[in-house]
Amino acid sequence: MNRADIIQIFRTENPEITSRVITDSLLYDWCKQGDKEICAITRCIVGDTTFTCAEDDEYWDLTVKIPKFYDIDEYPGGGVSYDDDRLTLTTIAELDNKSSGWRTRSSGEPKNYFRRGKHIYTDRPCLEAKSIHIYTILISDDFDSDTDKPYNNLTYLEPFHYGINKYLQWKAKEKIGKQSEASTAKNEFFDFTKWMKSMLGGNKFSPITYEKMV
Repeated sequence: MNRADIIQIFRTENPEITSRVITDSLLYDWCKQGDKEICAITRCIVGDTTFTCAEDDEYWDLTVKIPKFYDIDEYPGGGVSYDDDRLTLTTIAELDNKSSGWRTRSSGEPKNYFRRGKHIYTDRPCLEAKSIHIYTILISDDFDSDTDKPYNNLTYLEPFHYGINKYLQWKAKEKIGKQSEASTAKNEFFDFTKWMKSMLGGNKFSPITYEKMV
């Protein structure tokens, strides 16, 4: 469904909410916001980026390196690698617990990384310029045209387009003061995103391999 289809379905399912009650313009705004919220909740817009660090680098601004950056995708097979060696996600507390002097380490081969806000840090400065590869979750493109489809127009996400209608119903019922119906619609929206996320999880996990013990 494109945006025009979604608006038409919303009007058909909610005939009492005419354009005099809620304008198309406001529905367009909600479509745009709902698209971004659904993509953030379900983490369905993914990508990966490679860049070269400089000698002695130990942190980077991910919003500069990765347009539309939202989060690091740590699913199996994802995460962050330095010179093709996967780094282990850690925390400052864990690093402090292992070695209180980690902040003053000399340059070397990093083994761990952690994130604070928009920055990613390694557990020591990089020894030399090498590639850093990051698998990412991205913010969706603006869903702001009648001919556009939700979720970056990705065809494999078409089964989930109705989630935008769930969002519109929640916001519309809230806007016109039907709080009980708004609460129901809100619960239905989050149930939908939970289901959507569970369905998409199958695209990120690799098959399980069983080996016979000798």
